[in-house]
Amino acid sequence: MEKLRVLIVDDERPARRSLRTLLEAEPDVAIVGEAGDGEEALQLIETAQPQVVFLDIQMPILTGLEMLQRLPAAHRPHVIFITAYDEYALRAFDLQAVDYIVKPFGDERFRAALERARQRVRAGSLNSAEQALRALLDHLQQDRAAVAPAAPRAAGVDFSRLVVKSDGQLHFLAQADVRWVEGQGDFVKIHHKERALLVRMTLTKIEQMLDPELFVRIHKSTIVNLNRVRRVVPMQARSHGMELDDGTALPIGPSYRGVLDRLK
Repeated sequence: MEKLRVLIVDDERPARRSLRTLLEAEPDVAIVGEAGDGEEALQLIETAQPQVVFLDIQMPILTGLEMLQRLPAAHRPHVIFITAYDEYALRAFDLQAVDYIVKPFGDERFRAALERARQRVRAGSLNSAEQALRALLDHLQQDRAAVAPAAPRAAGVDFSRLVVKSDGQLHFLAQADVRWVEGQGDFVKIHHKERALLVRMTLTKIEQMLDPELFVRIHKSTIVNLNRVRRVVPMQARSHGMELDDGTALPIGPSYRGVLDRLK
């Protein structure tokens, strides 16, 4: 009998390991690959052509939902979402024929989701799954707009808080309490008033999540909360920097000197 081809997509290695252990105990399942981010998953879906994907929603760089939106409809497999989303999103999942499991999940819930995927594959119901997935994506977007308070900067966008994943946990940060953000390749270091968090995400991506009226990039690797700037200080070679309210001094890059106009 042909085995069920399954792909695991989660940015957390322990989560992928747990799923692999559960799937390897299923005699009719063949694991065709693992991906730690959405970009890698897109490539594996194209080459390995899995029938079922266990997909984490909250991933850096490219979220699970963003990844699905980039997939052509004809190439979308059956999806079992792995989520720690807010309750409003879970209600949306409940309304659709796309299954989900919530971290941390037990063996019984895992098997129930897998069995549902088996039935769909056997029934050859890719068309109905695609319709459900489209409806789910639309529903999530509508729910986000309904839940987020109105903002004059961008309708339906809530810039009051920042939600990021670090050390395997979701952190809900008030944007006003973020002093500055430091880019470190595929990671960013968020300097919060109470702690620093290392998050697997590009600086460009997190810049899109920050309030544009509050945060500004002053260097190719630095974003600053303007409300946390104490003063502008001279630095070497006729350059300037910003001193924050905790004493941190950050240089202003040559291409970003125009930011000083926003402080006048």
